[in-house]
Amino acid sequence: MAAHPLLVLDFDGVVCDSLDECFVSSWVAFFTLYRNEAPPHVPVTLRRDFARLRPFIRAGADFMLIQEILHEGMTVTDQQSFDRLVREAGPEKMAGFKELFVTARTDLMERDRSFWMSLNRIYPHMLDAFARLPVDAPVHILSTKMPLFIAEILAHAQIQFPPHRIHEAQSNDKLTTVELLRAEGAFRKAIFVDDQIDYLRGNTTAVEAYLASWGYVKQEWLAADSGVHVITPTSFLTLIERELL
Repeated sequence: MAAHPLLVLDFDGVVCDSLDECFVSSWVAFFTLYRNEAPPHVPVTLRRDFARLRPFIRAGADFMLIQEILHEGMTVTDQQSFDRLVREAGPEKMAGFKELFVTARTDLMERDRSFWMSLNRIYPHMLDAFARLPVDAPVHILSTKMPLFIAEILAHAQIQFPPHRIHEAQSNDKLTTVELLRAEGAFRKAIFVDDQIDYLRGNTTAVEAYLASWGYVKQEWLAADSGVHVITPTSFLTLIERELL
């Protein structure tokens, strides 16, 4: 059994602040690829409203749905109302949203790599953590984002990270995937950090799960009675020191 525990990290909102990139890519995809009519200007309040809905995101297609919600002036105040709109959109429309989002993101990255990369900022304490960790440290990334994009962002930030340790989440049950990774590697323990509380609620696995306080979270998720363990940038670095160094 491995001496160190397995550490699994979500990417967007845990390792990387990608709000601006997701905003830009989904705007381009929604207006130029989906509606074929880009507005002459972008309201100054649009990014703020986009950020307000960001905590409800579960998959890449959802970013397109946010653009539609804002464009149509729909009211969304909680996860339940957002999820209802996802269900009403249906699998076919959401699959199309995902395809257009990936197309726009890929095109932006290929046409203006430096600009696209500038929209993806690695959190400072994560840069610190990766600088301390040896390349062979048992750290994996589990995200709904395609591994190709994650690998490009990490490489641009000069973070050496083995591609085979980047996994695309295929379902909402991330904790089960983390437990499977733990068992496959014969690790004594698995630690998982995410910023979407619904992935962590009702944890019945042996995974030690934490909600990242610095991510795209609602303030009420950080309350003591939220039912999840919250980790801060400082306590995350302490965890790295204690468990992996």
